[in-house]
Amino acid sequence: MLIENNVFVNAVKPLMTLEEGGYANPVGNDWGGATPELNPGTFTSAPYSYSLGPTSGVASTVQAGAGTCKITV
Repeated sequence: MLIENNVFVNAVKPLMTLEEGGYANPVGNDWGGATPELNPGTFTSAPYSYSLGPTSGVASTVQAGAGTCKITV
């Protein structure tokens, strides 16, 4: 699993994988000073194209969209 451009705030264990076959490849994440505990895998790119927003904008984007009646269609 790719874990890309996430921001973790006040997380003690922001990402964990199990020894029984769980794998994660983190790319471009802000761990907020914490350290992930993971087994890296071999999956490094998706078989399709997509774009990521910058990590620096994740927290403000989430906060702007969080709350009751914030979803618009």
